Amino acid sequence: MFKKSLFILLFTCLSNFAFGQIQEWASGFRIGEPGGFMARKYLSNGINAVEVNIGAYGGLWGTDRNYKDGTFKNIGFTMNALYLWHHPTLVNSDIHTYYGFGPQYTSRDLYTKGSTTPTNNGGFGAAAVGGIEFYPVDAPNLSFFGEIGFYNEIAPNPFFFHVQGGIGVRVNF
Repeated sequence: MFKKSLFILLFTCLSNFAFGQIQEWASGFRIGEPGGFMARKYLSNGINAVEVNIGAYGGLWGTDRNYKDGTFKNIGFTMNALYLWHHPTLVNSDIHTYYGFGPQYTSRDLYTKGSTTPTNNGGFGAAAVGGIEFYPVDAPNLSFFGEIGFYNEIAPNPFFFHVQGGIGVRVNF
């Protein structure tokens, strides 16, 4: 009886490490736009998460971009907070899809027409994202992801639209 109970206990404990799974927290980095670091808190319902991203903005699709009465010619700073929904795929429980939205702040140097001196331009808007995430069985605390989305500025340039996306890795703990 003791050996059987010990075996069941050991099997239960090891099975938690044998399969990729969503845990309480994740942190990682993304190459893309925005690129940088992220922290994610999975909520207790097992479906939703809150993610905060801090990093670079304006590099993946090129640094020169028309904006209002000028041009961005550099990589800037961004920060966003996203509310996400996660769903395992029907094909494989180690592959999840997710989508979400939230506020985003951006800051870049703006060169107005006829000026050689940039002015700092901060913007605030809404970000939306959709992605796919893979939790490999051999590395249960890692996940790899690819995502695509957009940023739609509300102020100071309403309806400024910018495509975002990237690939990255997270450590789940």
